[in-house]
Amino acid sequence: MARPTAPSLWLPGFDPAAPALPRPAEQVCLSVSCEPAEPVEVIHVENLIDVEQEQFVDTVRANWRVVATATETAPRILWPQLTRAALEHLTGPTAKFEANLAAITLLRQIETEGRPASADDRQVLQRYTGWGGMPASFNLEAADSAWAERARRLQELLPAEDYESARASVNNSHYTEVHVIEAIWQAVERFGFTGGRILEPSAGVGHFIGDMPRNLAERSSITAVEIDRVSGRILKALYAPGGVDVRISPFEKTPLPDHWFDLVIGNVPFGKYKVADVSNRAYARFSIHNYFFGRALDLVRPGGLVCFITSSHTMDGQYDAVREYIASQAHLLGAIRLPKGTFAGIASTEVQTDILFLRKRQRAEAVEAKWLKLGTVPDSLRHPQCYERYLPINAWYAEHPQFCIGRIRRESNGYEEVPVAVFEGDLEAALAERIALLPAGAYRPVAHKAAPLRVVVPAEAGARPGSYRLHQGRVHRVEGSEMVDVHDQLNATQRARLTGLCAIRDHARALLDAQLADEGDGRLGHLRAMLNGTYERFVSRYGCLSTRANALAFRRDPDYPLLLSLEHYDEEADTARKAALFTRRTLTRVVEPSTAGEPAEALAASIQWRGRVDPAYMAELLGAPEAAVLEALAGAGQVFLDPADGEWKTADDYLSGNVKAKLKQAVLSGSTYQRNIDALEQVQPEDLPPAAIEPRLGAVWIPALDVEAFIQQVLELKDCQVGYSAEAGAWSVKYGEWEARQNVKVTQEFGTSRMNAIELVQCALNVQVPTVRDRDPLTDKYFVNPDETLAAREKLGLIKERFAGWAFEDTERREKLCRIYNDLFNATRPRRFDGSHLKLPGFSRCFVLHPHQLDSVWRIVQSGNTGLFHVVGAGKTAVCVIASMELRRLGFASKPCHVVPNHMLAQYTAEFVRLYPNASVLMASKEDLEGDRRRELVSRIATGDWDAVVITHSSFERIRMSPRFSERFIKEIIHEIEMAVRAEKSNDRSNRIVKQLEAMKKNWAVRLEKLSADQKKDDLLSWELLGIDALFVDEAHLHKNLYRFTKMTRVAGLPLTSSERAFDLFLKTRYTMQLHGHAQRGVVFATATPVANTMAEIHTMMRYLQPNRLAELGLQQFDAWAATFGESVTALEIAPDGSGYRMHTRFARFINVPELMAVFGEVADIRTAEMLDLPVPKLRGGKPRIVACPASPSLKAFVQTLVQRAEAIRNGDVKPNEDNMLAITTDGRKAALDFRLVAPLARFDEHGKVAACVREVHAIWQRTTDFRGAQLVFCDLSSPKGGKSFSVYDDLRDRLIGAGIPEKEIAFVHDAETDVQKATLFKAVREGRVRVLLGSTAKMGVGTNVQTRLTALHHLDAPWRPCDVEQREGRILRQGNECEEVEVFRYVTEGSFDSYMWQTLETKARFIAQVMKGDQGIRSLEDVELAALSYAEVKALASGNPLVIEKAGVDAEVAKLSTLFSVWRNQRYANESEVGRLPMMIEALEKKVALYARDAARIEPQTMQGIAMELAGRRIVGPDAVGEALRGFVRTAKEEVRTASRMIERIVGRFGGFDLGIVAARGDETPNLYLAGHCLYNAEPYQTGPALVAALLGALESVGKHHADAEIQLETRRKRLEDLRLELARSFEHEGRLTNLLVRQRELLKQLDLDKDEAGSAKVDADEARQAA
Repeated sequence: MARPTAPSLWLPGFDPAAPALPRPAEQVCLSVSCEPAEPVEVIHVENLIDVEQEQFVDTVRANWRVVATATETAPRILWPQLTRAALEHLTGPTAKFEANLAAITLLRQIETEGRPASADDRQVLQRYTGWGGMPASFNLEAADSAWAERARRLQELLPAEDYESARASVNNSHYTEVHVIEAIWQAVERFGFTGGRILEPSAGVGHFIGDMPRNLAERSSITAVEIDRVSGRILKALYAPGGVDVRISPFEKTPLPDHWFDLVIGNVPFGKYKVADVSNRAYARFSIHNYFFGRALDLVRPGGLVCFITSSHTMDGQYDAVREYIASQAHLLGAIRLPKGTFAGIASTEVQTDILFLRKRQRAEAVEAKWLKLGTVPDSLRHPQCYERYLPINAWYAEHPQFCIGRIRRESNGYEEVPVAVFEGDLEAALAERIALLPAGAYRPVAHKAAPLRVVVPAEAGARPGSYRLHQGRVHRVEGSEMVDVHDQLNATQRARLTGLCAIRDHARALLDAQLADEGDGRLGHLRAMLNGTYERFVSRYGCLSTRANALAFRRDPDYPLLLSLEHYDEEADTARKAALFTRRTLTRVVEPSTAGEPAEALAASIQWRGRVDPAYMAELLGAPEAAVLEALAGAGQVFLDPADGEWKTADDYLSGNVKAKLKQAVLSGSTYQRNIDALEQVQPEDLPPAAIEPRLGAVWIPALDVEAFIQQVLELKDCQVGYSAEAGAWSVKYGEWEARQNVKVTQEFGTSRMNAIELVQCALNVQVPTVRDRDPLTDKYFVNPDETLAAREKLGLIKERFAGWAFEDTERREKLCRIYNDLFNATRPRRFDGSHLKLPGFSRCFVLHPHQLDSVWRIVQSGNTGLFHVVGAGKTAVCVIASMELRRLGFASKPCHVVPNHMLAQYTAEFVRLYPNASVLMASKEDLEGDRRRELVSRIATGDWDAVVITHSSFERIRMSPRFSERFIKEIIHEIEMAVRAEKSNDRSNRIVKQLEAMKKNWAVRLEKLSADQKKDDLLSWELLGIDALFVDEAHLHKNLYRFTKMTRVAGLPLTSSERAFDLFLKTRYTMQLHGHAQRGVVFATATPVANTMAEIHTMMRYLQPNRLAELGLQQFDAWAATFGESVTALEIAPDGSGYRMHTRFARFINVPELMAVFGEVADIRTAEMLDLPVPKLRGGKPRIVACPASPSLKAFVQTLVQRAEAIRNGDVKPNEDNMLAITTDGRKAALDFRLVAPLARFDEHGKVAACVREVHAIWQRTTDFRGAQLVFCDLSSPKGGKSFSVYDDLRDRLIGAGIPEKEIAFVHDAETDVQKATLFKAVREGRVRVLLGSTAKMGVGTNVQTRLTALHHLDAPWRPCDVEQREGRILRQGNECEEVEVFRYVTEGSFDSYMWQTLETKARFIAQVMKGDQGIRSLEDVELAALSYAEVKALASGNPLVIEKAGVDAEVAKLSTLFSVWRNQRYANESEVGRLPMMIEALEKKVALYARDAARIEPQTMQGIAMELAGRRIVGPDAVGEALRGFVRTAKEEVRTASRMIERIVGRFGGFDLGIVAARGDETPNLYLAGHCLYNAEPYQTGPALVAALLGALESVGKHHADAEIQLETRRKRLEDLRLELARSFEHEGRLTNLLVRQRELLKQLDLDKDEAGSAKVDADEARQAA
């Protein structure tokens, strides 16, 4: 089937190729599209003297719809035939140059005089041969002075634009020999072509047109395209008077209609370069000569001809993609290989060429493939001097050697040796012979219908492609730079609609522009009145702007989003409220400052207007040198120079993030960064104490050498090696098996006979759980050995506990591991983003933003990738819109794309334009990606300068990354894996890592294969073409099913499969980051629920948003992440469908949570309801009201049967498909809801949940009658049955009706099946017509906006997950609820599963909220996933066992004492470290005391009056003389330091029995005097004589004081050492109580059957074993 070709950007039904609409009676026939019914009078140019000149004015057409002004009766004027004589003697470059210069000179004269070319003029103009092969014409520095002079003359003659155009044509402006052109026309006539629409796409000066046979010229309309300005104007002068439509523009940018022409003919430009076609056409990336074929085949009609001279690379190219594409579009009628030298004369080129004759395929025609591949040159074609047997040539020539003129041999083309045809005979005769061999009659003409006259109107400045415009009362559509008249293709209603919509748009734009121009309110009032009047008149006649009919008429206009934003439309009522623009000013002009008074003010302006610290900009504002501005700001601590990249950063930016790494960089960068060092030292995070860190076997931050030491010391296996591969996320242990078997600790104490301790260590390291399997000798299949599995898991637990204790036993190792952990995970300081300074140019002043929204915007602008995890109603949309506009304004992004849920497209886009009324937004719906509109959409996105592109999730997914990018991405991963495999093999470790890597490689290889085989994708449409460089993804949690490699068998809450949608987004995020230099920039996710099923979903979000950070931490692999932050448990559980057993891993809890959230917090912008205090109604009583219902006797009896069923399952008495724990859990929950769900014949329980709910609902219904308050009832365990069987829904409704509530006021959400029905139902609830709505979490959760009158919400049952409760209660506790106070009811049946489930949900929700808020106190956290209850839980809860209550109390006290123990242990670790250091400190202090004592003994006492000293060998006596001498020394030293710029220190004399010294460090500090004995004693630094004397006497007196202080300190330290040793000997004060409680806790676990591993408990029969194996 033929590929659909590119549309011509016309509206549906308006395409010129479509059937013509009814026309007025008088029709105008045009040369471009009209075949004359009979020959018309032809006037030859020789007879032009009598023809008035006016006929030639303005006949040139710039658009394909424009035609000559001649009517059907006007005579046709043809040009004189081009003759060979006209081009004689054009052989050498000099002759050609002079001919070209003469033609250009004459052309300028003709244009200046405004006259047509005479016969003599034509002779000169036709000799213009272009500049192909004549680069010397532009070389002003040429060594040949004659050519340098010619080049100068040419430059003087041509205007700059023409000169550049001419110079650009040097490579491919090669004109064609006349005898070759004649031969091609003969071929065209042979095919049966007698006239029609002809296109020449690279016309030069028109030799193909000039040499066209007269009979064809008379019956044809011709369009000629030429890129070179000079050639084009000569072409126009020669042939435009004869009716040729001349376009001077590149072929790829010339607007031409598809399927229009009958013949495309010419000599295409050759070259290895590509054209600047940014469209998504299949041939857009072809080399230029092949591109011409692709475009020509789009433009020619099916059955039409394409006859091109092209490079032989088209036929002989090594890759056949081009030929395959051409063959899919056209039949090859024939090809002629021209010999070397065919174009050596006029074109000055030796290039090897072919003439290709193609006929475009009709739809039903089959594709022929005979010429797609290369063959070898047959003997008959090989040149006698060529001895190479296997010269490549197209298979078509190999099969039809007669079409090759000459013989083939290898010759150099200046770059390499290539096969060329060499011919020494009469080329003209040889060419005629080949033409005669072509098939005759291959072309079938068609009759063209007449088309109406269309006048070209240039588009006004700023008009966007695709927009509608009114011109002289007629509707036009902007196409490129022109406006195309579409008036007659619309019916009267469509025209009127479009006219009205255009008027509203234009008035709205004028009003917005006037607001930005800061015009007075008087003018604004006038414009506002115009807009109001126009809008009201339109709406009264055609309805609201958002109605379907108006949308269909105008939705493809790029200004449609502006119209959407002008009204708030209510779809159900079909009414609209006017937007603020109709009544008040919405925009004010924000002006960039030109001056600043203070450096701080300049810095604020730089951040606002440049988005960064821009020294040049600040210097300009302040009118001061850059250095001075930066010194002032740096001195105030407001900016810092970052040594990492040499850029200036603001303090909040530089003093946040990984401050430990920054401090290291600053220290390494030298003393010039002392300011940085001082500031960074102040913000270093406090190290976590050892008790806060959980060392886990398998955590990747623990070095492999330490794991090795553990095996060697604890398991006493000396000869082992442990290795870790970050690429594979896998650990390996290499050990001697014989030694292991002899080791009792390995095989017994820490291992079993079936799985030794080393194998268990490997399991722990690789987050795997051991399962022992035996082989059945009969079936040869494996089944689980429950006893051995249980034993192995017990030992695994023992090893993990022992490692956790061992890791911190040794002080040195403990401190090393704590340092590693702190440096890796506790190295960051969160940045506080303050967006209060943002001015937001272009933002509507009708909206007031919350502070958190501005802060979030600033975060996105400054930090890059961000997750906006804001609670429902926090205004994420506005944040995305503003951040998008700010990124674009500051130049950080050029074309952002917003990806929104399908139903939100129009709403989101309208909101965007309301926030930024002047924004240019492209809205792309799913209709835009259907059929031929896809190309138009992609073209509009790619070529338009959009502020934003808004696209739906499904459309986003349909525009795939190009297969090339996807393949490259996958191949890079495979390459990395291969490199890792190679590295591991060379390390000669265990093959475990290699196996893991090979498994990953295989997975990727399969994906790559699938990608290559997937033919469904549209190759013509890929994401990279759009130019999008920023992504805003709304409701990003819909993409959480991202592929992962894990050795865990199954992780609860995480899907095993990878969705294509998620992988597609992952690729696009990688591509976007690649555009930003692989930095974490350009991607923003928005969702209220980043965590739904399990905390492990955080890893998925981290992979999307912070891949570089994960790589830094070595946590790219899920298993490495899970080992560091998760604690998983694995059990053999019943499959949900009861079909058998499966290994089930789930996260019991998460550890080291603050560090996890600190890393995640680098990209996660978390805003919970508590943090924001949004205007939502208050909850009566501050919390949900629990309605407790007693259990009926029958329910109690039923619960006992559940215990028996659970025991039967426990003992293996029933098969999993007959009964399982999930079935028991479900039955228990159903019975707690209403006993009739499990026993339909039971009686209604007057005290049960349903009865209680009826009473509460009815009471509230009565109480809120005046307000018409509404209520929601949630129930997941039942659904409406329509009377076929018992249903809680039906029963509840009947009882509510019985209580007096009208039936019409009660509804089930299940009854509304379509979106329209749902919208109608929700509106009825909002208006209070339906006052009780029943539904499930799935059907009445996300997207249910019914809050307006909600007064109460009822939970009949408990859902599974905390996020489900949040979704349910989010329906009523949200903005837009008109009630001041609301109620939430939770119905609980006592002695059932209800209270346990609500308690679990509440605990988890509280923990998650605390973690999300960044509570540092919570170091571990239970996971949120809740599966079926276990046997023990069922038994304990169902029987109302008092032990359960006791266990709750014990658990609480254990938790409290464990916290106290943790504090005590932290203190103990600190004491151990200090006891280790104190002996050395005491020893050093003892030595110091002895030295002080010796100094005290040598003192020679001095007094102020009798002071004497020796200075520089001179004795000085008396205070004045000493003071003056000292002052001179100090002054000299200070001057010396200042001039030498180095520190000085020297002894200058003696005083009081000690040496006297002086030290001076820096020029601005006063030098210091000191006394030197066995120790140094500093004097206070002064500059006056008396002060210096006093200071020196003070230093002498301090000797004794130092001695006394040191003795006291020594005694203190000895005492502390003694006390600490006593403290270390003491045990934890509550140790006995804690030990007893832990023993009691274990006893309770045992009594309640909570201590056993599910894997070892059940006797697994053959069916189940099959599942397990």
